[in-house]
Amino acid sequence: MKISIIIPAHNEEAYLENTLESIKKQDFSDYETVVVCNGCTDKTEDVANRCWNDKMKVFSIPEANVSVARNFGAKNSSGKLLLFLDADTLLKEGALNKIVEEFKEGVSVATTKVEPDKKLFKYRLAMGFKNFYNSSGLYEGCSGALICKKDDFHSVGGYPEIKVKEHRKLTIALKKFGEYSVVGTSVITSMRRFDEWGLGKATGFWIKEWAKNYFGDLKKSDYEKIR
Repeated sequence: MKISIIIPAHNEEAYLENTLESIKKQDFSDYETVVVCNGCTDKTEDVANRCWNDKMKVFSIPEANVSVARNFGAKNSSGKLLLFLDADTLLKEGALNKIVEEFKEGVSVATTKVEPDKKLFKYRLAMGFKNFYNSSGLYEGCSGALICKKDDFHSVGGYPEIKVKEHRKLTIALKKFGEYSVVGTSVITSMRRFDEWGLGKATGFWIKEWAKNYFGDLKKSDYEKIR
């Protein structure tokens, strides 16, 4: 089954190359990478073009919106399985094989486990908690990688065009076709936001956004446009 790896990239010149290199190192060959540079004011598009190979498509759109970029990438993809990957998130060795192996009949949407790019205890603890609530079904969130079938994705209208919790909204919509699953591989994601905000501010922000999910307006968010 061909996988389309869709990467939205807004001002990600410092991270994108490493993400693309982690894809090139995969031993699974039936894939394409679709990079959608959106509203960039740095050298992100130059980085993508420098890393180009015959398995890549690189697009540039003017609007800086992660959901718009993902929807654009899906529209211009050719795989039956879509893997939405953040631009600062690396695939571990063998990840694509594991995704194809475990995305079985009855599963409609999946994520992976996640590891921090820095081995400090506080980061391992935070990502460990995320793995727990995803794997236990307590929340059914996203690790930085979200997987679904292309036909199902388009059937629900793709990502809602909001800045935050867009993965959660899409997951809920896709669950009408089957189950949520956590694939037995990991991605490695940047801890830059925790570095900038600190764990306290980051935790408080996500609690506030969680509350908006039920009681507020997710279109109104202070979340920056990275990813």
